[in-house]
Amino acid sequence: MATHHAPVDNRHATPNLGRAWWMVAVLFSLYVFSWIDRLILSMLVTPIKAHLALSDVQVSMVTSTSFAIFYAIFGLPLGWASDRFPRRIIIFLGVLLWGSATTACGYAESYEQLLVARIFVGVGEAALLPAAYSLIADAFPSGQLTRATSTFQMAGKVGSAAAFGLGGAAIAFATLYEGIHIPFHGPAHPWQLVMMMVGLPGVLLALLLFTFPDPGRRKTKADGDSGEGKAMIAAFVRANWRLLGLMLVGTSCLAICGYSMTNWVPAYIERHFGWEPARYGPALSLMNIVSALSLVFNGWIVDRLFARGMKDAHLRFYSWLILALLPVVAYMFFAGNVYVFLACYCVAQFITVPFMVYVSSVMALIAPSAVRARMLAFFLFVFTLLGLGAGPAIVAALTQYVFGDEALLGYSLAVVVVASSLVALVVFRMALRHLGPTIEARQAANG
Repeated sequence: MATHHAPVDNRHATPNLGRAWWMVAVLFSLYVFSWIDRLILSMLVTPIKAHLALSDVQVSMVTSTSFAIFYAIFGLPLGWASDRFPRRIIIFLGVLLWGSATTACGYAESYEQLLVARIFVGVGEAALLPAAYSLIADAFPSGQLTRATSTFQMAGKVGSAAAFGLGGAAIAFATLYEGIHIPFHGPAHPWQLVMMMVGLPGVLLALLLFTFPDPGRRKTKADGDSGEGKAMIAAFVRANWRLLGLMLVGTSCLAICGYSMTNWVPAYIERHFGWEPARYGPALSLMNIVSALSLVFNGWIVDRLFARGMKDAHLRFYSWLILALLPVVAYMFFAGNVYVFLACYCVAQFITVPFMVYVSSVMALIAPSAVRARMLAFFLFVFTLLGLGAGPAIVAALTQYVFGDEALLGYSLAVVVVASSLVALVVFRMALRHLGPTIEARQAANG
């Protein structure tokens, strides 16, 4: 059976950076809306719990665990598809699915219905990252790759900022129309109206995917003949299993740390400091924007260090960052003042946000182009299951079964966040002995 491949570009000419950055802008906007659709539910925990009579563990299932499991599972075949089929089409179909499923969340009248809708949000969003990072890796020269991926990854925090900032306003707006009759639904609760409102804009933006061409799949000398993908992946993993294993552990720990905070910090602020969404939404939005800006600055530093000969700059700089900010992370959930807590939360995100940037940049430097999207999909599979799937659920379980008091949510968050950060620091330092030599060998093979 014939295999369909996107065009392969073997030219070594300088890419068209204007088109490449426009592509990043389009992918950025879609990633922003994916995060809005993903996170808006975390601001609606209180009304959803009241309406559907849910426990914290059930809340973690609909906000994170169900999404994460199917996001991770479907990321693998979609990563495979991104190495073989037109990547823009894959992303477009994914956006249509997740936008429709987000709107469907607003029609849910039971825990089971909301759970199913969130599952389809996860399936749709799984199409974006493997294909997007693959496109970016083919569109930029290695010297600008970290900057490009950092810019794209900023969308996660901009999306978080938009979800928190606009979410508070959307909740206030929807409250004015509580009980309004919606076609095929009937009287709607404010949280349902919010979900209906945020699902559609991303679907319209998906049309922008057709305003730029596919950059083609650039091959290097080290790629050799594309051959069979499975054999190629197996050979790559055998040659680099120590480095890949350590990177998986470190990124999964940071995913646990980051996703736990993203899912539970809004509820923590409500319970511990008594702030409502309309008040804490803009504050969390500002913190997310600041942490997003740090991504580009960090990406610029890593590119400079790499250009000066530090081949392991991506993980070395990241480990420095974790070590420097660990005291702030440890103190965060013991701060008695809400503004001190918000400042600590902002700083903590400097280490929880960029892990996908460094993974994708390292993978672009060490993996053959024919298997890169599948390797990224596998990383997404692992740290989505552990980070988004298990992290918030562990926090909920600690709160419900160990501390036995919803008011002690901060203790659960502190345990998970500090422990995860410490493990990530240790394994990234261990990975340094493997990363530099691997990149040097790859560059030598490319001539």
